[in-house]
Formats: sequence, structure tokens, C-alpha cells
Amino acid sequence: MGAPSQELNFELSFASEVLKLNSLHYGYWDRGTATGKIDLDELRRAQGRFTSELLSHVPDGVQTVLDVGAGIGDNARELAGRGYRVTAISPDRNHARYYSEDLEPGLTFQRSNYEEFRSSARFDLLLFSESHNYFPHDVGLEQSRRLVRSGGHLLISGIFWYPGRTPFPRDFDLQELEYLSLARGYGFTPRLVVDITPNVLPTVEMAHRAMRDYLEPFGNLVESYMAARAPWRTRLLKVFFSKQRRYLGKEWDYYKRKMDPGYFRDRIRYVTLLLEDTKAEGR
Repeated sequence: MGAPSQELNFELSFASEVLKLNSLHYGYWDRGTATGKIDLDELRRAQGRFTSELLSHVPDGVQTVLDVGAGIGDNARELAGRGYRVTAISPDRNHARYYSEDLEPGLTFQRSNYEEFRSSARFDLLLFSESHNYFPHDVGLEQSRRLVRSGGHLLISGIFWYPGRTPFPRDFDLQELEYLSLARGYGFTPRLVVDITPNVLPTVEMAHRAMRDYLEPFGNLVESYMAARAPWRTRLLKVFFSKQRRYLGKEWDYYKRKMDPGYFRDRIRYVTLLLEDTKAEGR
């Protein structure tokens, strides 16, 4: 059910190292407000709005937060700035340097994947901002049971698919998401289910234009240049790195399809969920 880790690492590395974004998540636009072409500055502002919108769903009474897959820390820093005690975790070694100095009071970082993370503490809130697909959903929910305090919450925002990754029915009720059915079995009851697919879609449209208008033509240009200037070397590279070329080709095809706005509208729902631990009360 979860996406492979190499897929997610590619996305995160491209966003942080190539585009130099301050966040690693989608941007958020009020419906109907994104018009015309969107540049990187506008995307950065939209990512700030995403963080504000997401954290507006943190329930009253929360004091401690585990930020799972915290990336380069924009959500964690915002939470710490609001007075929460935050533990941020990420398995990516490149992310650790973003937490090496000038951390806000109340914010700590551990390099760990979620499945192997251990803590004697139990957290009021577990935050998954585009990170719940890092691991199989049942594994993540099992770990969440161990780490959330009784009566605590999971706040999740990210991509959900219909079974088989086929198109969602037009009349689909988000309460019937496969993930929610699984979560209920682990004692987590949905308190909030919000479809923000239209709000994040401008991010997809921007990525689609960049891939179509810049990245693909540039890749073709480089390959043509190499073939013209060093034909034998190019042929040898194709032979010796054929496995890597096939892998990169599959990755490119995946992202090209995923970032197609029509495909995204039909087959993906970007949803924010607030789940409450109700197992102890038997509710």
C-alpha cells in the first residue's frame, strides 16, 4: 500500500536540492484563486498557506507532537514556534543538516524511519504531512498505536488512491477510503475528513508544465548533444548503464503520469484526516 522509498526520496531531493524550496509538500490555494502561470515564489507562498491550513486542525489540548517524515522541518518549526514540544523524525541523511543548529526551543530531531522509531514517551498528536505512504499502512497504524497517548490524535494529509489505482467513482464518499477502514480496525475514529484536491491541484499543473516545457526538452537536448559529440562513448554508456536507464525511464514515466492534471483529478484524492484514538473507550 505504501509507495517505495526510492520514489519518495527522488521527489524530496528534487524539491530541496534542485528547486531550493523551503518546504517539501504541495502548495495550497483557495479554490478559484490560482490563475495563470505559477512561479516558484508563488509556490513558496502557497506552501506556507498549506502549513497554516494543516496546523489549523491541531486539536485543543495538544502539547506534544511527533512529526513523522518531517522533511526539512517547516511544519515542525511552525509547531515549535506556537509552543508545542515537537520531535521531528526523518530517515533521510540529507535532512539532518537542516536541524543541526538554531533549532527553536522545544524542537528535537532524530534520524530514524517510522517503523524503527522507539520512544518511552506517548505523544498527544502524530503528524503525517505527505508521509503516510512511506510505509505499508498497516505497519504505520500499528506503530501509531504504540506511540499515541490514549485519546490522542493522528493528523494526516496526503495522497490517497482508489483500490487498484483505478479512477474514483464520481459519487465516492471519502468516509469509504480504504485507509479509513483499516484505521478503524486499529481503534482510530475519523473526526475530520477534508478533500483538498482542488486546493493542491495548481502544484500539479505547475509541475506538469515544467516537465513538458523544460525538463523533457532539456533531457532530449543533452542526449542529442552527447550522441553528436561523442557517439561511441554514448553507445558504451547506454550499454553499461542500461539497467539504470531503464529505471530512470520508468521513474520519468511514473512522474509524468502522476503530474498529469487529468490523471490526478481522476485517480488521486488529496485528503486531510484527523483521527482520534478511541480504542480505550471502546467507542
